[in-house]
Amino acid sequence: MKRKTYTFTGVAVLGIAGVALAGCAPADDSSDSAQVSGPAFTISSNADGGHEGWINAVSNSISGALGIPVEADMYPDFASFLDDRDAETVPGAFRAGWQGDYPGLYNFLGPLYTTGAESNDAAYSSEEFDTLVAEGISEADTDKAADLFNQAQEVLLQDLPVIPLWYQNAVGGWSENVDNVEFGWDSVPLFDGVTKSTDGPIIANGTEPQNPILPSRTDEVGGGRVLDTIFAGLVSYKADGSIENDVAESITQDSPTQLTIKVRDGLTFTNGEPVNADSFINAWNYGAIASNAQKSTYFFQDIEGFVNTEDQYGAPDEGLSGLKKIDDLTFQVTLNKPAADFAQRLGYAAYSPLPEVAFDDMDAFGENPIGNGPFKLDGEGAWQHDVQIALVKNEDYDGPTPAQADGLTFKFYASFEAAYNDLLANNLDILDTLPDLAYETYQDELGDRSVNQPGALIQTLAIGEYVDHFGPDEEGTLRRQAISMAIDREAITDKIFSGTRQPATDFTSPVIDGWTDDLEGDEVLEYNPEKAKELWDQANEISPWE
Repeated sequence: MKRKTYTFTGVAVLGIAGVALAGCAPADDSSDSAQVSGPAFTISSNADGGHEGWINAVSNSISGALGIPVEADMYPDFASFLDDRDAETVPGAFRAGWQGDYPGLYNFLGPLYTTGAESNDAAYSSEEFDTLVAEGISEADTDKAADLFNQAQEVLLQDLPVIPLWYQNAVGGWSENVDNVEFGWDSVPLFDGVTKSTDGPIIANGTEPQNPILPSRTDEVGGGRVLDTIFAGLVSYKADGSIENDVAESITQDSPTQLTIKVRDGLTFTNGEPVNADSFINAWNYGAIASNAQKSTYFFQDIEGFVNTEDQYGAPDEGLSGLKKIDDLTFQVTLNKPAADFAQRLGYAAYSPLPEVAFDDMDAFGENPIGNGPFKLDGEGAWQHDVQIALVKNEDYDGPTPAQADGLTFKFYASFEAAYNDLLANNLDILDTLPDLAYETYQDELGDRSVNQPGALIQTLAIGEYVDHFGPDEEGTLRRQAISMAIDREAITDKIFSGTRQPATDFTSPVIDGWTDDLEGDEVLEYNPEKAKELWDQANEISPWE
């Protein structure tokens, strides 16, 4: 696997997006620099995701402040990057971040930083943090819950298992061929409401799904886009993040640990099978059962019967004891602890129903999934791997978000530059990620066909506790703090992103209810190169950087 590596030599000058940065030379460059010493600190990412410009800028900022070489190590593709990340073999920091699954503070904290959580890629563990998050999710009063979650964030600011960089706005644009384009609270276009004035489907940018397209196995953007359009959940999210019933006729909170859910009568999957209580119970059990090794297992951890031990993470093979069928259209959910936002979560794709046919061969089903949402796959061969996925309108969908266009095709581009050029030529209808060079000009070029609005996305750098010099100890904490304070977020978001990002002051997102910019300890996220060097030198007194 060939990777592109750049070494940054300590010249603290930021470049313009897409242009080589001052102090940057290929890793095999033999030039010496009197400004740096010691081994290189490495930042890893995938080269096919449009991240190279800001990775270079962050690397240069750190090198200039700390006087150490910094290597930007670019994997050729997202899949190879994920393999090393999941295997905990990335040698230093790596690109991380989070796009909200549902609009709640817990979603930005629990799945990422609680001990043993599925998306805890930095292997962080803190009893104090875990306790505060558990208290927060058990608190029915939303203001009190937010206070507990923000206290938990203050623990994160001390430990910095990841380093928050910036909040990512929803950015992108659309062609002259479409109207009624709106981006939601999570920065995702609301494809169902888009209309097209010319023949043919809406063409939107996408990426090759990394797994079979299944509600509990998909955990990345490419597959997630498809899931959200071909499946309908119990509730759906409006543009502002508020919820409305979709498949659910009613969701009743019987007690802090029990809900009764009634499914609307007469709904079907696109193969004619009914959508009923079993459709949800069977799908949730499949996602929760440990032996099925699904990506979204953690979404079911609050339901009675879920096991979280050193030997097992998930439900036993017989499923979750907390799911009980009342009648064909009604089921009861019993939680193992209060989870005040459980009903709010039910619009996320992991909670989607599945038809009976899925359980005959789940992998085969994931190649040609059958859903109940506004769109459906356009027959056999709709998924052309590494090329596109073609969807058509589901005429039988009966819910609050019916498709307004006849079809929707997610086209996979080799680069965002190519996608943007197609958008300008009206060959691509919707683009929700921009190449670096377009940030400064896209709003002028597209005019009122552009968007730049806050979204529920945060970009971070993760440094696993398994990395040398970055363990869960005083040295590791000092080095994380030094790295954080060596990053000039303000300059990078201005020069690289032209105001489409905002420097982060916490670990969540300003669009989420309960967010605050007044957390104790948030000065560790401010650019302070002198303090950064002081902290780095303190860490060297404990264990030299060599």
